[in-house]
Amino acid sequence: MEFRVLGPIEIRTEEQTVLLDGKKPKTILAALLLENGRVVSDSRLRDMTWGPRQPATVDQQLYGYVSRLRKLVGPGASITRRKPGYSLSLHDSLLDSTEFGRLAGLGYRELRANRHESATRHLSAALALWRGPALEDVTDFLSQNELPHLEEARMAAVEGRIEADLALGRHQELIGELTNLVEAHPGRERLRAQLMTALFRSDRQADALTEYHRGRAFLSEELGVDPSSALNSVFQAILAGDPNISAPSASARRIHVRSHADFVPRMLPPDIPDFVGREEQRSELKAHLGAHTGKVAPIVVTGMGGIGKSTLAVSAAWSSHDRFPDGQLYMDLGGTEAPKDPYHVMGLFLQALGEPGHLAFSSMDERVQLYRSLLAGRRTLVLLDNASDERQVRPLLPSASGSSVVITGRSGFNTLEGAHAVHAAPLRLDTSLSLLAGVAGAGRVTAEPNAACGLAAMSGGLPLALRAIAGRLTAKPHWSLAKLEGRLLHGPHPPLDELCTANIDLRASVRASYSPLSPQAKTALRMLSLLPVPDIPVSLAARALEISRPEAEDALEELVDARLLQARKPTAEVWLRYRMHPVVRMFAVEQAEAQDSADAWRDVVGRTAGSWHRYTQKSGAEALRGVPGPDPVRDHRLRRPVRDVPGLARPLREARSSGWDLAASAFARMVAVHPCLSEAYEAVLTLSPFS
Repeated sequence: MEFRVLGPIEIRTEEQTVLLDGKKPKTILAALLLENGRVVSDSRLRDMTWGPRQPATVDQQLYGYVSRLRKLVGPGASITRRKPGYSLSLHDSLLDSTEFGRLAGLGYRELRANRHESATRHLSAALALWRGPALEDVTDFLSQNELPHLEEARMAAVEGRIEADLALGRHQELIGELTNLVEAHPGRERLRAQLMTALFRSDRQADALTEYHRGRAFLSEELGVDPSSALNSVFQAILAGDPNISAPSASARRIHVRSHADFVPRMLPPDIPDFVGREEQRSELKAHLGAHTGKVAPIVVTGMGGIGKSTLAVSAAWSSHDRFPDGQLYMDLGGTEAPKDPYHVMGLFLQALGEPGHLAFSSMDERVQLYRSLLAGRRTLVLLDNASDERQVRPLLPSASGSSVVITGRSGFNTLEGAHAVHAAPLRLDTSLSLLAGVAGAGRVTAEPNAACGLAAMSGGLPLALRAIAGRLTAKPHWSLAKLEGRLLHGPHPPLDELCTANIDLRASVRASYSPLSPQAKTALRMLSLLPVPDIPVSLAARALEISRPEAEDALEELVDARLLQARKPTAEVWLRYRMHPVVRMFAVEQAEAQDSADAWRDVVGRTAGSWHRYTQKSGAEALRGVPGPDPVRDHRLRRPVRDVPGLARPLREARSSGWDLAASAFARMVAVHPCLSEAYEAVLTLSPFS
């Protein structure tokens, strides 16, 4: 049996092609096949098949598709349930992408040994396995994630086969093919160098030089970089009439002794022109990037989703890139929602480092050893962006000093040896206003300072939210800032819908941290989002959720680890408290409205207000008549320091609006003992039946 992914997804037996109907089963099969027997998690299969908008029955549908695929793959393969997902074992069956890698690897080995006929034969056989664009009929979610590295592997094989053909003196036959390839891939300098070589050997020196200038213009105008040393070397050789480039045999020798040092990867994404704030953290990053301690000590930038971790890391990397003359490696690792396999990432890094034979190294250990050998003695910056956890990044860490590593991620790097942590916190109000003014226009912000401050407060200093707000204002130049503020507060659409743009989805950003939570932590986030208090102590959470204090603390700490709550250190006056970010609250309220009943909300509010009523039980001296409580509370208990002043009044107002009579009596005696509770006292007066 043969499985095919290098074109339309197919299963072939000796007699027939097994029909697969629909993109979803093909996507699930392809995702399992591409992992070569490794486990693919349920969450990844869901994300690659349905994307961010998943139906309520997604788990049942996934199970159904896997059951159908088990029957279709027959005895040639087996799909096994292995937590947290599924794996596919091929037994004696063939997978075309694996066979492609095997043949290409043989071709590269022959190429390095200057056995060009054999190299051409193996590489041509590998390329013949492609029946069109890979993963042709899967979902865009899987295609966008997996197709780039498959296409890169194909192009590397094409370049290797052309190199062998040039060495065999077939330059004239290659000109047409190379012209089309360079037009389709103008940024691939190796192809352009090969075209220049073929033209020069065909007595077309002027055309070869013109091709160089075309490439230089493209690189400068589109990418802002200069041609590589390899392309410049071919250009200079043509100008000088170097015999090494004129004769195929000499050229072959020159090409194959070329050092890996000739390959200088420049993979950083563009710098951010409107970067504001974080000067202290940026300076800290630069200082550590410039330090040469003799060891590889990763720098880990952590923080909640949308806080600007990637922006901070990329900005610091650009400002320090001259310290790494041997290049910069970069990869977006996909986060927790779509984590990339380090095996494939390693392949892309090896290609960038000039190792075309990486496909011959089939095991992860072999790739890691080759990768670390290539980086040894080099000063290279490795930026691993949006990492999911330590297991994903460990294989990608260099082993020798000289190189530096920056990792960005939400959490999960606490035990990474020698790591230096940089926490990205929300922006201050003045910095938030500067970012808003820089994107939406300084004049609009200056004209409506109150509305601008209101919008900045709603963002909670989250750069992604600020950019969403600024993007909304830019798209609606006829809107005032006050109008957008009003729509977010009282508009017809949920706030996260208002702030959803073509490139920014705040809801998806928070969902990525919410989805992996335990059921108890999810419930805690939803229910606590309904409480109109700025900070939540453990005791309040326990009462509101009707769970024990240890259970409440576990749930709250899980939310802190997921960067959905912020822990505020205790002082002599204030207990340890947990604060919910405004954007997280927007998301959690949406989830509560969708999943929890109004009765559940009323119960939470009632228990919250009732938790304070216990301090006024059976005193006999209550200024207001209220609902009696079960147990008396002694004066010496009441006279203990009150640490939750900010959290007292708001629950009372909410309780009264919900019809809770106990709100009126909750603070009469407390105020007598603690006159500082003025806000709470005012709340009691407004709630009193006598006011």
